[in-house]
Amino acid sequence: MQVSYKGNIVTKEKVLTDSFVTVENGIITYIGKDRPKDGEIVDYSGKYVMPGFIDIHCHASALNMATDDPKEVAEYHKSHGTTSMLLTYYRDVPHEKLLTCLEQVKGLIGKSNVIGAHLEGPILNASRGTGSGLPQAFPDKNKYVKYIESGVVKQWTSSPEVDGVADMIKDISAAGIVPAIGHSDASYAQVKEAYLAGARLTTHMFDAMGTTKDESTMGGTEDISFGEACMLMDDMYYEVICDKNWVHVKKEKLALLIKTVGIDRVIAITDSFLSDGNVESDINVFYEADGHASLSGSKLTMDKVAQNLFNAGYSPAEVAKMTSYNAAKLLKLADRGEIAVGKRADLVVLSENMQFVKVL
Repeated sequence: MQVSYKGNIVTKEKVLTDSFVTVENGIITYIGKDRPKDGEIVDYSGKYVMPGFIDIHCHASALNMATDDPKEVAEYHKSHGTTSMLLTYYRDVPHEKLLTCLEQVKGLIGKSNVIGAHLEGPILNASRGTGSGLPQAFPDKNKYVKYIESGVVKQWTSSPEVDGVADMIKDISAAGIVPAIGHSDASYAQVKEAYLAGARLTTHMFDAMGTTKDESTMGGTEDISFGEACMLMDDMYYEVICDKNWVHVKKEKLALLIKTVGIDRVIAITDSFLSDGNVESDINVFYEADGHASLSGSKLTMDKVAQNLFNAGYSPAEVAKMTSYNAAKLLKLADRGEIAVGKRADLVVLSENMQFVKVL
């Protein structure tokens, strides 16, 4: 059956105002100004028709972690426009439990918007936002090879300063998984080693990262930070958590990142976790006994991420790149991520001020 949607069609380059996108058997067959002669016409004049969102870093819905109810997490984010997603599992998931989770992910692929898993750990720097202790203090190949063999891991975050991580990254990359680096204060040399081993993504840029002091640095000068080192690597992508008040990433920091590496390398994510109970905020803030406040991901959905980017001054085409197209490129999803003839018709409708309307 052929259906055409009229509206402001958002491609990766521009917005085609008052235009049509035609879909047949789930595939885009036409984009243009001319009114299709055949099939049904659905009018969304004045609204944006955009590629469905792709979220590569998401732990939870409002009520459930992916470890507990992955299907509910997927359905929740689908209802907010995420048409493809990686369920993310943090470093604190025990080995046997994680193997069970990966089997659950396998059961959802092809039956939901879940396309795989992202492992955030377990090999992470314990001083960079990962809590106390680690399930394993160094890469254990007997364990991590089982995650590779699951066939569902698409992205994998590690801290490059941990001994043995570079060799693990080589194994991850050889298996076709995107190695990511984050939760780190690695030096430039350690970042470069990870990059040469195959790392191609920085996990939540400007969050849970720091600087290792170089012995040659004198007073009045500045060391290169982990994030700055990552920005010097060619062909690297960069996740950003875009909450409405720009707590995770300052707007100016995002502008600097885009100016440095280009907008085609920036991927907006939710890093959604269980809610802290504050319904007025889209971030999670937890307080320790001494009153110290710390972030724990967000309560974001990708439709809110898109609106936050739009409200910060990014064009609809730029928003579409950061919320869909760039992630598709990173994961080599050639069939989706943009509105183009021959691509999957993973489409969402948003209002003129980028408020979510529906998934088509």
